[in-house]
Amino acid sequence: MKGSTRMLLMELEEFGNRNSGYYNISAATGEFFYILVLISKAKNILEIGASNGYSTIWLGEAAKQNKGNVTTIEISEHKVKIAKENFKRARLSNVKIVHGDALEEIPKLKDKFDFLFLDAIKEDYINYFKLAYPKLTKNAIIVADNAIMFEKYMMDYLHYLRSHKDLRSVLVPIGSGIEFSLKLK
Repeated sequence: MKGSTRMLLMELEEFGNRNSGYYNISAATGEFFYILVLISKAKNILEIGASNGYSTIWLGEAAKQNKGNVTTIEISEHKVKIAKENFKRARLSNVKIVHGDALEEIPKLKDKFDFLFLDAIKEDYINYFKLAYPKLTKNAIIVADNAIMFEKYMMDYLHYLRSHKDLRSVLVPIGSGIEFSLKLK
């Protein structure tokens, strides 16, 4: 990853720490996602919840090395504008941002995805997942943020994944907790 991108990520971390409403993943979680995308060779990534684009930049940089793309969905018009500017600054032409409610936008997507990242309204993780599931390839990686910090809001989602016959799922205690899952079929 270029030094200028690392500097941008550090700037966005600071911005997230200083401004409420911009809930970025931790730097360690970003690095974890970056490695996951690289080793899985993921080429088509779907992110639900872009905020200011911090996590998207981690995903986009790794996807770029795999000659892949990221589609991210963000409901806040203000955050979409900020994220677009940050993608431009990071020189990520492989990122497409969709402005809208993910519950309405996911069904409109035509692509298949081999990596899914959930980081939006915690109570809706189960709904996002069920909408995205048919669009996930075999061996797709699914990661959901805040599985420790906001576990009580994610219980339906966590129970569903952990008991699904076609998924393997485990809690990874990094950042605010990541539920890491693999689609087996």
